[in-house]
Formats: sequence, structure tokens, C-alpha cells
Amino acid sequence: MARKSELANGGRPPGAPSRPDVNLEGPALVERAIEIVQSYPGRRRDAKGRPGGLIELPKGVRPVIIGDLHANLHYLNKIVDHENNRADLEAGKALLVIVGDAVHDDRTGHMKEMASSVEILDGLFRLVDRYPGSVYYLRGNHDTFDERLRKSGIAQGQELKVALIASRGKDYVAAVERFFDALPLFVIGEGFVVTHAGPPHGGLDRTELVNIKDYPEKYHQLLWTRVNEFHGNPSPKEYGERDIRLCLELLDLPPETHFIVGHNPLWNDGNTTGLWMNVIGIKNHHIIYSGSGSRAPYLTLEGGALVAKFAISKEPEVYYYG
Repeated sequence: MARKSELANGGRPPGAPSRPDVNLEGPALVERAIEIVQSYPGRRRDAKGRPGGLIELPKGVRPVIIGDLHANLHYLNKIVDHENNRADLEAGKALLVIVGDAVHDDRTGHMKEMASSVEILDGLFRLVDRYPGSVYYLRGNHDTFDERLRKSGIAQGQELKVALIASRGKDYVAAVERFFDALPLFVIGEGFVVTHAGPPHGGLDRTELVNIKDYPEKYHQLLWTRVNEFHGNPSPKEYGERDIRLCLELLDLPPETHFIVGHNPLWNDGNTTGLWMNVIGIKNHHIIYSGSGSRAPYLTLEGGALVAKFAISKEPEVYYYG
């Protein structure tokens, strides 16, 4: 049952902005999305008055945790419309947590194609606007126009900027850049945490997360680190179980807390489903990818337990008998 404070706010979490009366377009829609993400419920201001990097989710609302989408708007819509997700969003009983990297198709042969990235940005802004305070988008390493971002030698950040200038104009691009910069990096929920890439070396506490822009190295690692698959000597670009445990300890969270990320390659059976649970034997550490080639997975809570769901049904196996 929704709490009284939620019912008084149209079914949305306390502190969420009200829904607009008009359909916004172009830069105005992006500015509305910026306003919403800067005032997310559970987001504290840092020491300089800026929206902080940490979100502490409201209690009693079911999370729908979505992995990297990489320009697949169809899969995002499939997840939102799967089972009771849309109805629960409308009623204020659920919220979305997207781990970042909505843009940039990462399939071989599609990495320079930016029409799908333009499309998913429009879809994401409209979703944030439609459910203000209930769609949490975390920054990923692809949420940038930085020319240093490259995939297979392709400067996808710059390619997207060029495509957006051509289709939406420079004011729109400037607004999108501000949107990227306004995004949080870390979510703490009931029994789980979510960030894009992984924990920084040495962990970090709540104060550091809120003030993450004053810790550029840790900010960078939250966007870029990858799990050390082989348990060898980790490089500065890799993390391991020790980093996860230390991070949870510094956040004063139980060791069994689920640590959920995207960004990392899916070596295990996750390369067909999009979900790799208990990565390389690290209990309660999970990688989720919800874009092309996956089964549009998401994680949610049922009866207090973390469960995996798939918005795309598994194709039946076909056997041929000669």
C-alpha cells in the first residue's frame, strides 16, 4: 500500500517534482530532465551545493534494475512494459534504476550508426519526464561527448555529438552535455547497491560519494573499472572481491549486500542472457547488460529477495532428426 505522502504526490516518491502539464520538446525537454535528476529523492547536495553523486532510494518501493542498453530503445520499452512494471511505476510502487550507457550501439558493424542513440535519448528523457523521481539514471562511461571515448577505434562520443547537432541543434547538444554532467553515480537500496563499472580501489564512504566530483580518480573508476576475471595481480583498471567488500564496509552495509554493475564484458553464460550472477565466484556480485544480444534482463525484489527477470522470452530449441 502506498504511503500517505506518496498518495498526496500522485503516487510518486516524496520530494519528486510534479508532472508537467505540457508536452516538452527539444532543449526544453532535456532541461526538464536535468531538473528532475538534480532533485532525485534521496540525493543530497555536496559541500559546494551541487547535486551529489549518491542516491539513497526511498524504502518500500520495488526497484527495476536495468543494465547497459547501448541504443536499444525497444528493449527498454519491453522491460518497462514487462509484467506489472508499468502499472507499478504509474502507481508509485516501483522505480527504475538504469546503470548508464543508454547510448552508442556496441555491436560490430553498428558502432558509427548514431540514429538509434538519438532515438533512445529522446525515449529516456520522455521516460524521466513521465515518471519524475521514479526513473534513476546513473552515469556510465559512454554518457559523454569526450573525443577520448573510443570503441574499436571509433570516437563514439564525438560521432553522437555530430549526429545530434545535425538533427537537434547546438542548444540541444549543450543541454545533453549538462544532463550527463548532472547524473549521479551510485545508488544504495534495500539490500543492494548499483553503480556503472565497479568499486574504486580502497573503497569509498557516503561522504566521498556525495562529494564525488572532488575525488576525480574515484569518479573515473566508478565509470571505467572492470572486474579482474583471472584473480591475478590487478591493474589500476581492474577491481576484485576485496574492493567490493571494503566498499560495502565503508558504506556501513552488510557483507551480503548485492553489488550490481554493468560495463563489464559477460564472459560466462551472461553473453547470451545479459546477466551474470555471482561473477567469478564473488557471492552477490552481479553484472547486467540489457542491450542487443541479451534477453532484456532486469533485477527486482520479490519478498525481499533479489530475482532476475527477462523481458525477451528464450527462443525454443529446434532439433532436426535425419
